Amino acid sequence: MLVSWDVLAVAVVVLVVACVLALTAVVLIKAARHAGERRRTVHDEAIRTRIMMLAVAEDEALAELESELASTTGALGEHVENTLLRMIPEVRGDVCEAMIRVLAARGLLSRSLDRIHSRGAIQRAAAAELLGILGGREVIGPLTVALQDKSLEVRLVAARALGVAAQPEAGGHLVDALSLTSGIPHSVAATALLNLPEQDPAVYIEGLRDRDAGIRYGSAAVVGLLLMSEAADALFDCMVAERGREGASDVVIAACARSLGRLGHKPAISELADISCSSAASSSVRQAAGEALKAMPGAEARDVRRRVIEHADADVRRILVDA
Repeated sequence: MLVSWDVLAVAVVVLVVACVLALTAVVLIKAARHAGERRRTVHDEAIRTRIMMLAVAEDEALAELESELASTTGALGEHVENTLLRMIPEVRGDVCEAMIRVLAARGLLSRSLDRIHSRGAIQRAAAAELLGILGGREVIGPLTVALQDKSLEVRLVAARALGVAAQPEAGGHLVDALSLTSGIPHSVAATALLNLPEQDPAVYIEGLRDRDAGIRYGSAAVVGLLLMSEAADALFDCMVAERGREGASDVVIAACARSLGRLGHKPAISELADISCSSAASSSVRQAAGEALKAMPGAEARDVRRRVIEHADADVRRILVDA
């Protein structure tokens, strides 16, 4: 069937119009992007110098500068917030505190405290992250509640945020987050714990006695990393108790052994020697005990290592031979 010239003409017109519209859309999109970049550049030039002045301004000048940045409105005000949030992780001390004061004065703290109760998990997670950056004791309560959030993503962000906020009151809550049932990886909770100042040994001693193997394991590992000698006796008791526990956890025993080695806890030498030679212990546990023995200082430890080398398996001997 032949197609009439009128139909072909209409098709050509439609095709030309579609091409023109597509090209127009591309041009408009690029123009909008360029306009956005120009606006960001203008905003950067307008506020970056003022923000950088926070590092050198003092007393009244600093207060005036903070007030100026806090009261900036519109798109420029949003740029102030975004710029400060990008810069805060890179600064410390008084400059960081000044930036946080500006954000708090702009209402970001109160907005985040409200948003952490939002319906959407994405909003709750974003609020938790901001609360960690803003810090202060008032954020600890909402963030510890967020550790129990139904969304794993929110729980993960809350744990990291507690580490960023770095308030000692968060210690016990983060130890609880080491539980096997929390869903939060040990590395996340443990890293947050390592960021906290003024660590309370009692929190970890209680964790070493907890019924949850995840809490015992995480507490044992962190005690060693913190070189918390006040918890050494409880750490040793945890290792001994774990060996006699029904369904004993190899990772708990190994974590206790390695941390006792880091602490150089001499009362543990005999028990570590027994573990490193025990046929009932797994290979990973024997090696962890061997590593702990290798780290032990003093003549007594050297003598024990020599005896262990005579009875231990090849893997443990390789660990101890150069000790």
